[in-house]
Amino acid sequence: MPAALHLIRMATVERHRGRPRSRSWIGKFGEWLERYGAARLAGDLEVDVTLVGRWARGDYQPSIQKAIGVVVVARAAGADLGLEDLYAKDFERIRTRIRNGQPPL
Repeated sequence: MPAALHLIRMATVERHRGRPRSRSWIGKFGEWLERYGAARLAGDLEVDVTLVGRWARGDYQPSIQKAIGVVVVARAAGADLGLEDLYAKDFERIRTRIRNGQPPL
């Protein structure tokens, strides 16, 4: 594959919903996951490791069942992680909408 075509393809792959994908894990969940390991958590929850990475980057939110599983695993490993840490991005979005006089959802 020519180098220019490869760069264009990689730029396309790195886009998600019209914005560049984050390459870093965010928040308290991301910090804990850095220590615990995405592959290890994926194995514990029986999900694909790329899905765990998407959660940690904030691209997607886990289902409530999976989020509860994350919290159970994290607390068993000695971390102080709660559901609010996994859904922090959604909470902030809702708070912003309310501050701007918009409906929360």
